[in-house]
Amino acid sequence: MAKRKRIKPIWKFIFVILLVGITLIYGYIVDHNKNSNKDDNDSNIIEKITKKKEVKKKVNLTLIGDIMFEGLYLDSINQGDDPNTYLSMVGDKYFKKDDITIGNLETTITDNNNLKVNGYGYEFCTPQNIIQGLNNNSIDVLGTTNNHSTDRGIDGINNTIDYLKNNTNIMSVGSYKSKEDRANFRIKEINGVKVGFIAYALGMNDFGKYITNEESWRLGLYRNPPSYNVISEENKELMRKEIRALRKECDVLVAIMHWGQEFHFEEREVDQHALSKLLNEEKVDVVLGSHSHCMQPIEWYTSDDGYKTLVFYSLGNFTSADDNLDGRAGPDYVKAYQIALLANLDIELNDNKVTFNKITTEPIINYFNKDKKDFRMIPLSMYNDTYETNHYMYNTGLNKTYINNLYTRIIPEEFR
Repeated sequence: MAKRKRIKPIWKFIFVILLVGITLIYGYIVDHNKNSNKDDNDSNIIEKITKKKEVKKKVNLTLIGDIMFEGLYLDSINQGDDPNTYLSMVGDKYFKKDDITIGNLETTITDNNNLKVNGYGYEFCTPQNIIQGLNNNSIDVLGTTNNHSTDRGIDGINNTIDYLKNNTNIMSVGSYKSKEDRANFRIKEINGVKVGFIAYALGMNDFGKYITNEESWRLGLYRNPPSYNVISEENKELMRKEIRALRKECDVLVAIMHWGQEFHFEEREVDQHALSKLLNEEKVDVVLGSHSHCMQPIEWYTSDDGYKTLVFYSLGNFTSADDNLDGRAGPDYVKAYQIALLANLDIELNDNKVTFNKITTEPIINYFNKDKKDFRMIPLSMYNDTYETNHYMYNTGLNKTYINNLYTRIIPEEFR
């Protein structure tokens, strides 16, 4: 029987040492991998947090001017034109793709009972189905203080507010049913950005007939009668107070201003410049101007502490339909009356700082054919030869050359 060899003590010692060494090395490798993975995980967490902090809040705004529904257009609707078609081309290109579309509603809204519909004689009251055309084409915010706010008296103011609130997705600002209503902030939150709205106007066509000084809270106004050329110090202080209160609650602040002088391509010092300075000092970000019925320049205002405000003195008419303007307008303005200016703004909010990433504008032509039908708002980029030559006012000189020349003459290059 073979004998089993005995392991000498020295080899036992060596074997134990090797076993311990292997165990230690294995433990080190495992522990190192754990720590390495932990470091990687920690790095991933830090990277995710950093990326989360770097996510920037953005909002896209479209600005348009005066929305009026005049007699020619109302007649076309009565003859079968679809009120949704009027805005569909510009709605599809801009309104339905942006975050918020903002304009000025220069008409009251009928109650289908006591408030008589009208689009002639510069006294406006619009049927409800036409207002639904605005809603269906994704207009979101409308200023409702302007010189036509009282075309149907106090009832017109109240019904306009009520109809927009109860029957559309459109927020109104600038006219109010009570002092408490006026104190409620108009804010829309989109993509985590709170956009606030406030609106003021130079007054009403029938100043004092329906609204006394004691009831001036019904409309946002920057002057008292009788002069259009004097900004009321009392109203200026009220504006500052209201703007400061709203400024604390929003990230981006838009002021809708109905100001200046009709049928003038240039802004005026007495109210447009003076109020732009005030709005800039109160840290308004965007000023949407209207009332001139034609486009006016765009300008930056910068306060002493470096705050920048983008001022559109006037975007002109948006919807309009007057082929026979009275003596206030010469031949140039008769054509310009049919041309709207649309602005689209990409705004970014980062660390509570507002940045304008991209600013674009485009003329929009108010088209109606030689039979005064088929009303359409057509972006210049889509205004083909057929539309151009079939416009009711083509023979007056309203053509693409005139539109482009007006646009490049009035609007600074950086905004075209």
